[in-house]
Amino acid sequence: MSDLTAGQKVKLEVTFTLKDGTVVPATPPGEPLEMVVGEPCGFKPIDDTLPTLSIGETTTKTLMPEDAFGMPDPNLVMEIEKQMIQSDDELQVGMSMQMQTPEGQQMVAIIHEVTDTTVTVDANHPLAGEELDFKITVLEAA
Repeated sequence: MSDLTAGQKVKLEVTFTLKDGTVVPATPPGEPLEMVVGEPCGFKPIDDTLPTLSIGETTTKTLMPEDAFGMPDPNLVMEIEKQMIQSDDELQVGMSMQMQTPEGQQMVAIIHEVTDTTVTVDANHPLAGEELDFKITVLEAA
């Protein structure tokens, strides 16, 4: 039985483990995720799991891609004319860059290919399409 109450501020440690064993922390080490119990954080598995936990408790669940970060959308892989990208840095594979949709929404894309004239980027979440283990620990509550 949870000892957390709606509206309570909590600090969480959240990690994802891919099927190949790669561990991906949700936040940098030593920087716990801070949220309020009962307020949506934007990631449904946390929203659903947190109210069931107690302070100090850890739980791990396996998430299928559609329950985690979804499946990759091929429409989010785009080839852009290199001259259209404003950057002070040399564009390199693996770099992330901010992009804006025609509707004005901000998104992050990862560079996958750079040629003399084009840059191919992928704006899918890096964990899209991955089955993963989701581990959450309630570190403290106020």
